Amino acid sequence: MADEEVLQVALEMGKIFNDGDEEAAQRLVAEDFVDYEAPEGSPTGPESYARTARWMRSVWENARWEVVDAFAKGDKALIRLVFTGRQVAEFMGVPATGKEVRVQHLHVYRIADGKVVEHWAVRDDLELFRQLGAWDKPLKGAPKPAPAA
Repeated sequence: MADEEVLQVALEMGKIFNDGDEEAAQRLVAEDFVDYEAPEGSPTGPESYARTARWMRSVWENARWEVVDAFAKGDKALIRLVFTGRQVAEFMGVPATGKEVRVQHLHVYRIADGKVVEHWAVRDDLELFRQLGAWDKPLKGAPKPAPAA
């Protein structure tokens, strides 16, 4: 496949997350798909990716992936995006806060025969938890706030 075709398949993965398009999962995700972001022992294949998208959409109201940058080379595509949503259910031990978040992600997809066979991701979870109020420790070296007058 040409780089442009690989990139198009990867970008279409956003339909599964943004639109809840489970038919896209069946069309785009290989039966032997492996999601390296998922916990070890998680199921594989199109249904596993669709299930993750369903769960995320239940936790984050108005959840969206906004693509900022993307490219493909060979059989891999990288998508840099901004994730937004309002937390309406428990997420990774943090009870629903009702807070809006805006954080960056990097997603790498490997494509074979027109389908996604592997996925890796890097998410700015520290910033996500800071926005939810679950992390308030200042970063080392960050200026300390001035004392109250």
